[in-house]
Amino acid sequence: MIQICSTSSIFALPFAVIFTVHTISDFLTSIAYFSIPITMFVFVKKRKSFEFRWMFICFILFITLCGITHLMHILTYFYPIKPVFILEDIFKVLTAAISVITAVLLWKIIPNLLLIPSPSELEKANKEILHLAHHDTLTGLVNRNYFNLMIEQHLAKAKENQSSLAVVFIDLDRIKIINDTYGHGVGDLLLKQVSNRLVENVREQDIVSRQGGDEFILLLPEITYDDTKVLMRNIIQSMSPSFMLDGNRVHCTPSIGVSFFPADGLDAETLIKYADLAMYKAKEKGRNNYQFFTQEMNEEISSKLKLENELRRALEEDQLKVYYQPLLDVKTNRIVSTEALLRWYHPKKGSISPAEFIPLAEETGLIGPIGEWVLFEACKQTKKWRDEGLELSISVNLSNRQLMDENIVQTVKNTLLQTELEPACLTLEITESMAITNLSDTMNKLKQLRDFGVNIALDDFGTGYSSLSYLSTLPITSVKIDKSFIADINNRMKKEIVKSISNIAQSIGLKVVAEGVEKDQQFYIVRSLGIEMMQGYHLSKPLPANEVEVKLLEMNSV
Repeated sequence: MIQICSTSSIFALPFAVIFTVHTISDFLTSIAYFSIPITMFVFVKKRKSFEFRWMFICFILFITLCGITHLMHILTYFYPIKPVFILEDIFKVLTAAISVITAVLLWKIIPNLLLIPSPSELEKANKEILHLAHHDTLTGLVNRNYFNLMIEQHLAKAKENQSSLAVVFIDLDRIKIINDTYGHGVGDLLLKQVSNRLVENVREQDIVSRQGGDEFILLLPEITYDDTKVLMRNIIQSMSPSFMLDGNRVHCTPSIGVSFFPADGLDAETLIKYADLAMYKAKEKGRNNYQFFTQEMNEEISSKLKLENELRRALEEDQLKVYYQPLLDVKTNRIVSTEALLRWYHPKKGSISPAEFIPLAEETGLIGPIGEWVLFEACKQTKKWRDEGLELSISVNLSNRQLMDENIVQTVKNTLLQTELEPACLTLEITESMAITNLSDTMNKLKQLRDFGVNIALDDFGTGYSSLSYLSTLPITSVKIDKSFIADINNRMKKEIVKSISNIAQSIGLKVVAEGVEKDQQFYIVRSLGIEMMQGYHLSKPLPANEVEVKLLEMNSV
């Protein structure tokens, strides 16, 4: 049992008893206790924000209380009086309470602390993040951003070593049809397998990059023209076997364009652009082939761009005109209809062939507003003729882009309502290839137009798939036999084909029109086959509206 001394008796204790080795060690321990919270307090003060702040505060308080409690224990050596012992007990209780609170906080925090990765785990995670930043997530190939860095590095090296370098732009053909038919999941599988085949066919030092969508770029350092040709042939050959995708056998071919450093360009942007141009030339040449960039391609695209800008101005500045080619009722020998045909008269270049600007309008999307304008002008002019007592109907060609437009049915309806032309006086002409591009969608739109009263003609029959089944499947009212058959109608086989098409079409209630009748003999043969209507230069070339009226009066007055 501890004996509590009076205050006056403290000084009677020998000096050696008070300052023993044990007392000094306890004192140093107390100082050590206080050094820890001071250090932690300085750390906390310097940090503007950090996690687990309350845990740090409780821990600082706990260590501080431990130091005070230990110091109180030392004081009992110097002042072994009751108040000191009471203070020591109080600090012991406070220390125990704070230790419990700190333990509870640690219990909650330790699971989170265990989630903090080790240095090796951090290094691995950083490598994975870097790989994701530089590579395509679907195929694992180099992505666009990393490719741009790598091509700059290789160009610098090629300039230093005075070596050649090839950039190859690859676009997959018909990928949209595959996605629409089988779904984007199958499309993604296709992209993965294409990536594998590309990697298998290039050299170890070559770089294969996916730019996005169905576009790939290859970087081929230190390669010759001839070696590039061999590599391109190998790639095309590797794509020939079908792809097995989720139980579906799919065929997909590449269109490839190639540009060379330093022959075609000295910087990455130019080389990629020229390879892209060459790729589009490969598509123009039937796809599933490769083309090397030539300066003529650049001149051609510049010319196209200039023509596109001029075509946009032509629509705004009233340079486009609608001409009308009459259609003859063979039995009555009377003009009963006309076909609206677009003409462009450039203020400097004069007449520009439709074969030159119509495909450009299709490619750039200008065919949409141009087609709407032609439809409106043709319907307005036909309404005017009918109001003047001329019993004419009108045929207008629909482009593939127009037919694919989800608003085409409403556009036709609005045009007829605005011009007040009866729907039965309008025939819309579509081609076989257009009709089957998206058969179900086409059927739906054509049925809506037929229900509204508009007639539908299958144009250029015989040049596409030439399936007679379409004559009964599609909701059409007439069929126009392509002029290539009429031009050789003296040929016995061609004549029999025309006769068969005419007989089958008429047997299911369709009208038949012979296109491109240019000579008297062709006209007589067409008439002998019982074909109801014809058009062509034998009757008349396309005419402006005012000359049509003259031609009509001339023909119908005979």
